[in-house]
Amino acid sequence: MTENLDTVRKIAEQILDISPDPVVRLHLLCNVRYRPLDSSEVIQARKDLSNSRWVQGLAREQLGDGSWGRFHSKNSRSVQKIFTTEYGVQRALALGLDLDHPILSRTAAYLVRLLKGNIADFPDQPEKNDRWATGVRLFTSAALSLLVPDDPVLGDVWDLWLTIAQRTFTSGRYDVDMEVQAHHDLTKASVQNSYLAIGGKYQLALLSARPALILQNLEKPLLEWLWDKEGGIGYLSVILSSYNCNLSSGELDRWFSSLELLSRFNNWRGLAEGAIQWLWRQQTPDGFWNFGPRVSYSFILPMSESLYKRTSRIFDWSTRVLVLLAKFYTPLVSLGSSKGDSLPNHSNIGLPKP
Repeated sequence: MTENLDTVRKIAEQILDISPDPVVRLHLLCNVRYRPLDSSEVIQARKDLSNSRWVQGLAREQLGDGSWGRFHSKNSRSVQKIFTTEYGVQRALALGLDLDHPILSRTAAYLVRLLKGNIADFPDQPEKNDRWATGVRLFTSAALSLLVPDDPVLGDVWDLWLTIAQRTFTSGRYDVDMEVQAHHDLTKASVQNSYLAIGGKYQLALLSARPALILQNLEKPLLEWLWDKEGGIGYLSVILSSYNCNLSSGELDRWFSSLELLSRFNNWRGLAEGAIQWLWRQQTPDGFWNFGPRVSYSFILPMSESLYKRTSRIFDWSTRVLVLLAKFYTPLVSLGSSKGDSLPNHSNIGLPKP
């Protein structure tokens, strides 16, 4: 495992030596090389990031209240590139921003106000069904959990979804009847085949914000069910175990997002071993990764400033792979074997971290 991590770091250094764009540089420094946040390299990378075209675009379209207008559903009449607040949060994190940056500090404050009921109306058009009230709190809480996972305002919502998950998997496997009954008792919402079903990306983002509090007898069957779940994780719609199939660039983007989401849980490695080995086999002859052209509506890609340079595309895909590989291997080696690098807390730097 140490040898694998060393290889990951060497590939990252190859890219860093070519002076990549700010987003790629920051991710490789923080999430693969584990440079301390107060190091001169990281400080400069974060300054450069704030001046990048992607961060400037986020800042330009953010409203004064910290939102980007609509929260969950896109306004078809809007020409904004950051078309919802939840997309803005995910994009900002993917670019490497954290709560020290004014963009996300404003957004976090907005999300807290929204959850506390200090904002009169949710910014989206309400649905006329019994799911909407529960859904609104779920969408908002999931976004905040990506920024401030231990915020006290999340307590009741997190407890609710943990209870629903526990009741759904009482038998040690997914039971749709138990899930329906749990919602009947706790939310009064109809759930089957809706965005309230437990396998959605919002529920998983929220639950994985506090993985240490999820018992093994829940997490293990939950992850095993998700791995082969027909239709994949809700809103991502790619089966996690489908990596050997001929997926398009868009499907691969959503497959990566699914695996990155799963990697927020403690016990993901046992399921992901085959996928990790598959990623190694996808290396190009020069030792990098390239899974195809730019993907529409990805919140992770693009990272580099250029949309069309082949080198930029290779660096973007390679960075995404290297961050995931580093997370997979780092907890399996002793910190003493890291050759002088420390492992600071980078919990708010973009892509999933160890």
